[in-house]
Amino acid sequence: MTLLDAVGGRTLIDRPIPGGGQIIQSSVTVTLTVDFMRAVGTGILFASAIPDHIGKTLAYVSVKVTLDALDGDIVSRGIGTYRIYTKSLVKAI
Repeated sequence: MTLLDAVGGRTLIDRPIPGGGQIIQSSVTVTLTVDFMRAVGTGILFASAIPDHIGKTLAYVSVKVTLDALDGDIVSRGIGTYRIYTKSLVKAI
């Protein structure tokens, strides 16, 4: 679930917000709904995400994890809603 969440939020970074010309710098998960399709004992997991819609403050992303290749058997899939920001939420120390 953490892998799905991370790839969902990361896929939004550096994308433009439609109509505003601003660039997404950070995102925070609002909701994440996940379906687990199969157990995994061994192998390499691949995660991918596609933004379904980017609005002014929220973005909706489809995410999935596959086994051993990007087009491998689906391990899990999900839909995430992310609050998007045009400034970084990371604070320098």
